[in-house]
Amino acid sequence: MKKFILFLLIAPFAANAAAPYGLEWGKEFSQYGEIVQKGIYTEVKATELPKDDLSAEYYLLVGKPEEGLIKISMRTFDYSLFGAQLDSDYAELENTLQKTGYQAKKFTPRNTSSYQCIFQGNCIGRKLELEHVSGASAVLEVKIKDRNTAYINVEYFSEDFNAESDPMLVSGI
Repeated sequence: MKKFILFLLIAPFAANAAAPYGLEWGKEFSQYGEIVQKGIYTEVKATELPKDDLSAEYYLLVGKPEEGLIKISMRTFDYSLFGAQLDSDYAELENTLQKTGYQAKKFTPRNTSSYQCIFQGNCIGRKLELEHVSGASAVLEVKIKDRNTAYINVEYFSEDFNAESDPMLVSGI
């Protein structure tokens, strides 16, 4: 009986675990911007959230009517591809993720010296995939726009997110 009561006390908090930027997984999010319906998904492009990141150009919030918020993407302003500010902000975001309980699972290094990058402009930025003890996950990635310009994209996925059933939601920005 005590275990059942404990479960009833903990269950509401587990279902709506804290998400970044002052949001909560599974909650309504339409108040942060204009709603765009894309099939079964609701998207909101926001420029301000309760706890903003100063490097953010915008955020993309994604959810389903029955599940609420399941994905948050943050895109930074553009950087010089080989600039110190890009490296510094990437390291700061990585540090913040690790301090909040995310653990690195897979790292893909930057490849800016390949034939595809130099001659075709098809460059690959570094990418870090992380998991949280709650079951949530995140992807921190440098996305390269052209030979001289890049931006940082951070994607957070709730513990209810399933990449196999929702593949279009991965790397949406």
